[in-house]
Amino acid sequence: MIPISSTQAWISLDLLPAIGPRTALRLIRTFRSPEAVFAAPAERITGLDYLNARQKAAILAGPDENRVRQILQTLDAMGARAVCLDDPAYPEPLREIHDPPCVLYVKGDLKDLQPAVAIVGTRSPTLYGRESACRLARDLSSQGVSIVSGLARGIDREAHLGALQGIARTVAVLGSGLDVIYPPEHRELSESVVTAGALVSEFPPGTRPDAGNFPRRNRIISGLCQAVVVVEASLKSGAMITARYALDQGRPVMAVPGNITNVRSQGPHQLIAQGALLVQDASDVIAEIAPQVSCILGRLKQSPDSPDDILTMASGSPVSIDEIATHLDIDTMEATRRVSRLELAGAIERIAGNRFITRSGHG
Repeated sequence: MIPISSTQAWISLDLLPAIGPRTALRLIRTFRSPEAVFAAPAERITGLDYLNARQKAAILAGPDENRVRQILQTLDAMGARAVCLDDPAYPEPLREIHDPPCVLYVKGDLKDLQPAVAIVGTRSPTLYGRESACRLARDLSSQGVSIVSGLARGIDREAHLGALQGIARTVAVLGSGLDVIYPPEHRELSESVVTAGALVSEFPPGTRPDAGNFPRRNRIISGLCQAVVVVEASLKSGAMITARYALDQGRPVMAVPGNITNVRSQGPHQLIAQGALLVQDASDVIAEIAPQVSCILGRLKQSPDSPDDILTMASGSPVSIDEIATHLDIDTMEATRRVSRLELAGAIERIAGNRFITRSGHG
């Protein structure tokens, strides 16, 4: 039986054995929708030269309706949802990579995620590494830059903790289902992340944190961001895999230098030697992503959630965060996020008294 909704169809396609994101996208380009894939005549499927025998058999066997129903029930019970590739809520930067996941399972809020930077590194950092990651995440978040990481021990944990001290969102990309927090001692941290941003995974609920899942999830970490910063990582590590994904996706890669005698400095130092930006503080990162932030602002101006109201308010005389929040009927944290993005993009400037005014040329 053909799935009765688009979401069910996307999940069904995503669950097919032997069919990864790239093949699924080829099928979508061929048939225009996942519903059409399952509705296609058998001869049409068997005639596709880019599918092997196992893939053709999987499609012809049809959707696993019981599994799809179970997934949707689990998501509903935990307050999560499936965000499919054609959903307007699907993060645009991730949609643009070569092999975006057909379905993102999300618990929390991905709205206003951009601009975003990934901070990744070793699971066994030094005190210097922990402090560097936490401080960098806190300072970037305080200036309106969202922080993405993987909820792992070590640098990932510090990145999320630092981001939680700021105002922007933080997103944790899991190598397991949303209902299987790994490591288990980070469950409380995961709940804080949901409150300030979101947990996301391409793996359906119930998926265990198998070792092979983590390299695959790293392309999502880099794909959600404008840049990746590596803080302490050995040459053969998940953080370096994320850096390679970022380069393949056209994202800038940056690195925090470390002690030359520490094996965990080898990854960042190799990246710096190959041309990655050496990062000392948040201002280095912000200067590097400034062009991408300007592009984001341009897209925001054309969207239904345009920041033009704030620019208009601040064009005549300076306004405060409280005045913006009251005028737009939003809370002060949300007003601060929006103002920070505009300030980061150079559209408004902060003046005495912590008030804001539109820069010349933006009003």
